[in-house]
Amino acid sequence: MRRPQSSSKTRVAVVGAGFIADFHLEILRGTPDVELVAVCDADLVKAQSSARRHKVPHAVGSIAQLAPLSIDVAHVLVPPNLHLAVTRELLELGIGAFVEKPLALSTADAATLRELAEARGVVLGVNHNAVFHPAFQGLLQRLRSGEIGHVEHVRVCLSVPLRQLDAGDFSHWMFREPRNIIFEQCPHPFAQLVELVGGVRVLHTTMLGSRELQPGQMFHERWVVAGRGERGSVELYLHFGAAFTRSTLEVFGSDGSLEADLFHNHLAGETKTLYLDFWNSFLAGWRRGGELRRSARAVLADYLKLTLGLGARQDAFFAGMRGSIRAFHAAYRAGAPLPADGRTGEQVLAWCEAATSWITEKAPPAAALPPAGAARPGEIVVLGGTGFIGKRVLALLVERGVPFTVVVRRAHALPPLLLEAAQRGQARLVRGSLEDASSLREALTGAACVMQLATGNGPTWEVVQRAMVDGTRAVAELALECGVRRFVFASTIAALYLGADCGSSEIADSLDTDPQPDGRSLYARGKIATERALVELHRTKGLPLVIARPGVVLGRGTALQHSGLGLWVRDNHCVGWGLGDKPLPLVWVDDVASALVSAALHKSDELHGKAFNLCAKPGLTAQQAVAALREVTGRGLHFHPRSLLLSQSMEVGKWLVKKVGGRKDAAFPSYRDLKSRELAVPLRCDLARSVLGWKPLEERQAFVERVLAAMTIDDTTPNVG
Repeated sequence: MRRPQSSSKTRVAVVGAGFIADFHLEILRGTPDVELVAVCDADLVKAQSSARRHKVPHAVGSIAQLAPLSIDVAHVLVPPNLHLAVTRELLELGIGAFVEKPLALSTADAATLRELAEARGVVLGVNHNAVFHPAFQGLLQRLRSGEIGHVEHVRVCLSVPLRQLDAGDFSHWMFREPRNIIFEQCPHPFAQLVELVGGVRVLHTTMLGSRELQPGQMFHERWVVAGRGERGSVELYLHFGAAFTRSTLEVFGSDGSLEADLFHNHLAGETKTLYLDFWNSFLAGWRRGGELRRSARAVLADYLKLTLGLGARQDAFFAGMRGSIRAFHAAYRAGAPLPADGRTGEQVLAWCEAATSWITEKAPPAAALPPAGAARPGEIVVLGGTGFIGKRVLALLVERGVPFTVVVRRAHALPPLLLEAAQRGQARLVRGSLEDASSLREALTGAACVMQLATGNGPTWEVVQRAMVDGTRAVAELALECGVRRFVFASTIAALYLGADCGSSEIADSLDTDPQPDGRSLYARGKIATERALVELHRTKGLPLVIARPGVVLGRGTALQHSGLGLWVRDNHCVGWGLGDKPLPLVWVDDVASALVSAALHKSDELHGKAFNLCAKPGLTAQQAVAALREVTGRGLHFHPRSLLLSQSMEVGKWLVKKVGGRKDAAFPSYRDLKSRELAVPLRCDLARSVLGWKPLEERQAFVERVLAAMTIDDTTPNVG
């Protein structure tokens, strides 16, 4: 295995600029003897943005461009289905690879990569960061000391929520095949099992619950997996998409037991004593309680030290990532055995294969998009058509027989309604994105109207400006060039200032937005900037612009924890933006879709250059909405009123602590944004009602029964395996 010269640093590139890349880049910047050289992503703009944020000198759009940069090791951070191809290309170029879990999607592919790395004399490691979780590392140390004797049995509970599942993003890789969820989520516990009991010998799976996400797309959400490894038996309870998070690992030995709470980062154990049963039972509880208290104090102390600038980040996930990455690079430079090499990756994949060997069903293949052809007369182009509101818009267009075009990023998990419309010739499907000018031109040429429903949010203003503001402006300019006769932009009431001190008793339809956008959240600021850019195009170039501003949009597919109701500090505890005693501008998603379609099809131009609000008046406050959700779900949902002044004082207190701790990136909390979130001022919706004839659902009881109850619908159907 080739290593860098001892006098030089390890030259590192990161391949894949997605969410996990930020963790790798932050950790690599502080890793001894490592030099960050490049960020690589097929989306060059993403690579450039990531490189700027982390002060990496090079950003490239292909692996081939890494070769001239003398890279020693590349961190492979692309989706799992790309691990094999990307890692193989790196190894063939003589570049070592450190691959995010899982190494590949089969033991055979993992063996292929291992053999290629050995043949080329380059390093191949896997990021099994769960092995370096602080509580698990503590458990290993106590096992190795002989505290509980030899390991006999390991019991794992992995009960986790899935944000993508809640959001209805069924195109995510983990949902494309029924087995994928195990390969996405379970390399963590399986890597820990490899440490504890070695390779898999026999494994049996029992299914406790499954659901059909879309016709033919099965998702298995609750599992019991049990069997034997080389050095002990195992049992796992797995729940994907759970409402309550629980992640624990218990080891039963010949002389005691140890339990690691991986979610809370606690560790406690029990061993035999010489005392009588009554005193032994007392000591067991007393000692366990003491261990948990010490562990809890340590977690709190680490957080406070970080906040005050007195210590490094120590949260369990970050600490595990840091431990894994630094252990790999230290071993690589020393020529020592890697903490997780290709063979370890194969062992973990063998557990994944054994757990899923019973699965025979396959997800529907990605739709073969038919040639789009030319636009039909009166055609509407929908951007963001697979989103929450977009799906309802498409359903209405299908119902009314209107020809339309949808721009889709990928062909996986497209709504059946959309595929059926394409097969009938009512819909054109064009693969592309807001950043892809050629596909957008193909979609827009000959169209009568463009409906821009895509959101384009992001974690930084730079990302929001590029994705939301610049992306929408570019689409609007292309619409002008293509002669589109109407441009409908779905904005939000977040573009307005709705604090009680706004100077008005109600907000009428108007092009005006919050005059102080810098004091607002990134999302609101982005919508404000986008509206202003489009209005400028309307005034200077005649863009036939119509802006719609929906209120708090609810319906089937909305998470119970909607931020329009308050700040959900837990999934069943909502802290109000204020006292929560003012009627909210709630609106049913189907009514929003109806108004958008009516605006797109409206015969006259009287809406051009105007913005209209879309809010119903069911008369429900935040307190009442949460109470209604509690009633229809039977769950313990709680609303906690809190004055705006108290909330702001608490936020300022947090800010002061961060500043004292030397946090230069700590932004002063915006009281203006907090006040606007209270939604204290009623909104008029005269344009939608008078021009479009819009009649939203507003009767209170009907709204609760049809809208709030729909938010709780669970499509799960039991399936015994």
